[in-house]
Amino acid sequence: MEDKQKLDKILSVLERPAYVEVLLCIASGKNYATAIAKTLGKKQPTVTEQLKELENLELIKPVKREKSKNYDLNWNLMLDVFYGILNELVELRKEFFSKKEIQKIKRADLKKVVPPELFKAFLKEYFETFNDLGGKRKGFDEIIFSFFNALENLENKEWKKLVEKFKADEDTLSILSNLISFEISAVEQVALMSLIEE
Repeated sequence: MEDKQKLDKILSVLERPAYVEVLLCIASGKNYATAIAKTLGKKQPTVTEQLKELENLELIKPVKREKSKNYDLNWNLMLDVFYGILNELVELRKEFFSKKEIQKIKRADLKKVVPPELFKAFLKEYFETFNDLGGKRKGFDEIIFSFFNALENLENKEWKKLVEKFKADEDTLSILSNLISFEISAVEQVALMSLIEE
């Protein structure tokens, strides 16, 4: 499969909450079909099919065989997709932000702005919290938007603790989270403003 086709297929699968739940389950340590099925309340054959597709796309990889096949997330690929989505959003909405802000994001190493360990820890905690509290099932891109929206809503004290804990580039992260939060409702906001001005 060509790289572009494979990436399109990966993005398509990551838009589907049922597959994202399986990935998050693996990230949280429930990494074999029976445990995943039990945790998600699915039938094992369904989970086995999903695991097969995720493995074919290299989003997960088998790690060991005991009685059952265990999996690990391919964090490198997941993070590549994550940072790719961020770069795409920056490019898409650059006209809504100052040239200085956009240049700061583009010059920055996104792995220092949003350290991989921060996003990994967030996904694991998100899954546990979602299981405890419930809520709308989301695709990967929706989780990314929610992540940045949640960053925007942190109190200053919490923000500082998070930035310090993960050694994130605070200034650039602030600009990036503002940009991504804007993306969540930019079209809707413009539509409402148009209604007001009529």
